[in-house]
Amino acid sequence: MIKKLISKSLVIVLSGIFFIAGCDKINVFSRPYVATVNGAKIYLDEYQIRLAQKKAMLSKELLPDQDNYTTRLEEEVLDNMIAEKIMYLRAQELNLSVSSGELEKKINEIKKEYGAEFSNIFVREKLIFEQWKEALEKEMLFEKLVSADVNAHVRVSEDEAEDYFNEHSDTFRVEPKVRVAQIVMRDAATARKALQRINSGADFLVVAREESIGPEARLGGDLGFVTRHVMPEPLDSSIFNLRLNEVSHIVQSPYGFHIFKILEIKPAKVKNFAESKEEIIADIRAKKEEVAFINWLEALKAKAVIKKEYTVLRNKLK
Repeated sequence: MIKKLISKSLVIVLSGIFFIAGCDKINVFSRPYVATVNGAKIYLDEYQIRLAQKKAMLSKELLPDQDNYTTRLEEEVLDNMIAEKIMYLRAQELNLSVSSGELEKKINEIKKEYGAEFSNIFVREKLIFEQWKEALEKEMLFEKLVSADVNAHVRVSEDEAEDYFNEHSDTFRVEPKVRVAQIVMRDAATARKALQRINSGADFLVVAREESIGPEARLGGDLGFVTRHVMPEPLDSSIFNLRLNEVSHIVQSPYGFHIFKILEIKPAKVKNFAESKEEIIADIRAKKEEVAFINWLEALKAKAVIKKEYTVLRNKLK
């Protein structure tokens, strides 16, 4: 539920969770509305835009021409807008807001994350920056609200975490992994020459730096740690059949001709509770927060006076 209402970064616009800018220019006295929440109106034009965006997001395969399906979609969109309105009113009740400094900082973070693609998205998707900015501010406000009114009240004790660990200890097994270096050549002949150098006493890492065509050559061919089934076959089997410091024979793949050396081995182990505690607490907290959010929103809905204007919906959506 929370993920339907609070999206991330530019996705908030692409998923259609925003209201059109310039609504203040519309004559609100003649502006039809489709629902009220404690007297606060959800306007028809906002709803129609949201519904159109939702339909556009769904492929034709997922949007069958069935009246009951369309009706359910219309109800879902309206219910989501009602939930957002309830959250917005609750934020006002708690005097929560997003400062201009907070908003600008977030925008700069997103710009940095997306780089040059940031501006391209607005051109490609025909988006207006001010609309997106307004939507981002609402997203940040909802995040503040949920953090203060829901998540702040969620507690996870160490005893809970330890009980979970004892019941699921088998899931904390760490798979064996090896640190491997490789030399990769374009053809078998040059690979044989490289292997001959190594067998004659040359340092594997030196040969890798001098002869390998792989991007990791400057690191002496060091690929870092890998676990089983990360590398494609037959590379995976070749690597994990080697002993520490052992050099493989030449292995052919679609990428070239490889020679491997095992630099370090970390055997499988089961993490103890101390090693797993923070991970377990975070996992339990996330699950509790999800449940708490649903219960919190349902409680707000139960206290709110919600009225849907079905006459407007029927007349305007035909």
